Amino acid sequence: MSAIEPSPARRLTSESEAIETARQVAAHIAELAADPRNNGQLPHRQAELLSSSGLTAIAVPAQFGGLGASVQTVVETVRLISTADGGVGQLLQIHNVMLRGIFTGYPDEVRDRLIADVLAGKRFGNALAEVGGKNKFALKTRVERRADGQWVLNGSKFYSTGSYLAEWISLTAASEDGGVGVLLHRDTPGLTLIDDWQAFGQQNSVSGTVNFDNIVLDERYLTRRSGPMKRTGLTFPQILHAAIDTGIAAGALQAAVEYLREHARAWVESGVERASDEPHVIRQVGEYAVALRGAESVLREAARVFDEHERDPENKALQDELILSVATARAHSDAASLKISSDLFSLLGASASLSKWNLDRFWRNARVHTTHDPIRWRLHNVGNYYLNGADPGEYTAVLNAKETQGATRR
Repeated sequence: MSAIEPSPARRLTSESEAIETARQVAAHIAELAADPRNNGQLPHRQAELLSSSGLTAIAVPAQFGGLGASVQTVVETVRLISTADGGVGQLLQIHNVMLRGIFTGYPDEVRDRLIADVLAGKRFGNALAEVGGKNKFALKTRVERRADGQWVLNGSKFYSTGSYLAEWISLTAASEDGGVGVLLHRDTPGLTLIDDWQAFGQQNSVSGTVNFDNIVLDERYLTRRSGPMKRTGLTFPQILHAAIDTGIAAGALQAAVEYLREHARAWVESGVERASDEPHVIRQVGEYAVALRGAESVLREAARVFDEHERDPENKALQDELILSVATARAHSDAASLKISSDLFSLLGASASLSKWNLDRFWRNARVHTTHDPIRWRLHNVGNYYLNGADPGEYTAVLNAKETQGATRR
């Protein structure tokens, strides 16, 4: 498959411009998402809008020619895009997560090439997870050194969010020396990208299969972790996951309100002419709005704490607060997205279930996306901290322990 050539990317010059641009792009994507004829279609246009608008480059630090946007702004752009389409929001989420990893561990010429591609509108996807192993850390994809000294990659990945439409694929593999990070261009010989993500929701995340068949690697694009993953290593992808779910909740509420105003009929016993004047409907919409506002508030607070942590990363108290804040945002966003996207049909009536309205897309996206990382374990970590004083560290501790035990070695 040939490389994707996006339109020239716009250079955003301020964080306020980035947020306003995200609103405008979200409006275009929402029109595409609302049309049921687009269900199951590859999101080429949506991905192109992310790139050409400049949103995929805002996290590039200023010293490398980017905007150097704060975590608060990156989170808000992902949330806004997700109000339109959670799957497209996840494309932006994983791009930002993978982008964050290119500034350390690679030679300067590699880093500079990757940055130039991102500033030109090209995107990252991931190929981290596998199926069939005992757990997510049991990697079968491997890098091995041949007798001639060349490194060769073999294996397969699934849940490879964004990779089918991305320029660069970031992956992890096992080796004799432990876990290895690899960056591959989409045109690399031996790399096969497969459009086989057939879930009932988050279809536009294109999270299908990537296969690696005797790929001879350029060693400059290999990295090895120099030490254990830091305690807060998962907070960045986690807060962006919370942004996706919060965005889905907001999109669902907006769609419900529009339907109630324009299409729903008042119940015969209500004594009112419009469904939007029914007292029970008004109360229920208020409940949805309170759930959404709560999710948005704790998400903003977590993003604020994140930026504070970035300025003082070794502060243990700030690390703890960040982990707890992000877990709280995840829990609230999970609950709000599932509640609103599912329950809204109880207010809208049977006609709202017709395929032409495509209103089930919010629930389908919320239900699939909220399975990514079990909220029961975020709640366990928070509860264990308050009840027993247990360190609230994320499951980076489990990853580090598995690495020590040789889980990423042959």
